[in-house]
This record gives sequence, C-alpha cells and structure tokens, in this order.
Amino acid sequence: MRIILTICFLVVFLSPGYSYSKAQQNIFDVYILGLKLGRLNYAVELKDNLYSAAGNLRSTGIFSVVSKYKFEASSQGKVENGLFKPKYYSEKSDTGRRKEEKTLLYSRSSIELKTKKIPKPYWQDPNEQLDTLDPMSAIIFILKDQKRTNICAQDFAMFDGIRRVKIKFTHGEETSDGHLNCHGIYTRMGGYSAKELKDGRNFPFNVKYEYQNEFYKVISFQIETNRGRAKFVRR
Repeated sequence: MRIILTICFLVVFLSPGYSYSKAQQNIFDVYILGLKLGRLNYAVELKDNLYSAAGNLRSTGIFSVVSKYKFEASSQGKVENGLFKPKYYSEKSDTGRRKEEKTLLYSRSSIELKTKKIPKPYWQDPNEQLDTLDPMSAIIFILKDQKRTNICAQDFAMFDGIRRVKIKFTHGEETSDGHLNCHGIYTRMGGYSAKELKDGRNFPFNVKYEYQNEFYKVISFQIETNRGRAKFVRR
C-alpha cells in the first residue's frame, strides 16, 4: 500500500491560466481498493508572477496503525506566458522504516539534484529535464480550478530528480450527473529499473470536474496501478 500511495502522489497535476489571489487550501481523501487509507493536503499561492506550493500525503485510519507513512513536498517558481517554471523543489518521505530527502535547484541551463541516494545507471540526467515540471508543480497542474478551454488538454512531462514521466489527457465527456470526466495516460519514460518497467509503463487515469462559479473544480481523481485502483476525493 505504501508503494501505491507514493505512485499516487506523483501522479497528480495542474494547468496554468487561473490566478490565486491568496493561498488556497485543498484536501483530498485517498482510497485504495475502496478503503480510505490516506489524505492529501496542499496549498497554492500565486502573486506577482511567482508561485509557491506545499503539500503532504499521510496514511490515515486503520492503515496509519499498521504502517505510518508521510510524504511532504514543496515547490517555488515563476509564471512565464501562463507556464510554470520551477526554481526549487524539495521532498521528504518517512515510511516508518526509511527516511529520504531530495532537493532540485533549477537554473536556466541546469537542474541540480541533491540526494543521499547512490546514483543508478538508469537514472535520468537532470540537465536534460528542463522542459519538465517537478511533482509539486505538477500537482497544481491538474487539481486546480480551470476554464472550459483548458479542460482535457493537458500534455506535459514531470521529473522528480530521478524519473521522467509523460502525463497526457486524451479525451473527455460529460456525465449523466452533469459533471465533466477527462481521461488520460500516465507513462513511465525513463529513470526506472527493468523490474519497475516490467511492472508497467502506462497507467490510465481520469479526472472528474464539477462546474462552480464559472470554473471547473476537480472533485475526484482516479488512477489504475498494477497494484489496484487508487482514488482521490475532494472533501
């Protein structure tokens, strides 16, 4: 279950175009195989073409008794022509048995990775990932409010310092209850071991939006993994 929680945290996104006048708090309950096992909290602030975001994913309920899990991340950057340009990213994870930290520092021509992990041959070169979003920026990229013109059109790459993935929305449709359902594919591109790639490369997902006050708000996000279905539901 810990692995699924980690996968889920890295597979949430954003789409630029709507400005927050102040920090906005967001809470999603996380269900795995139908059981509520975690909670995602995050906040975003945009001001003067600068943005900052922070979030955490924690185990809750029965799962927190069996295995305490915590994942924290933060990101800062600027907005250029409606696009997010990360300048800093950090993450901390605590599985109860192992603690890890990682930091990404961005410049115009390079990305510096700081980690205590020993590099593996299959890791992606950070300096070739300047066209990507970090995981926290990517979270804002899909779960934020947006207008109809931006719905179901996101297509971007994400890099966590080791792995590169492609996140592409493919199509969408209106549901019988008046919501908008967008479908997409999460694809592992590089930085994975042969065993990880054998477990799967492509993972379908869908995001459900509800129309509120001239914007579409995400009410749930669901992804299929090789270990079961995971779903985020807004509180």
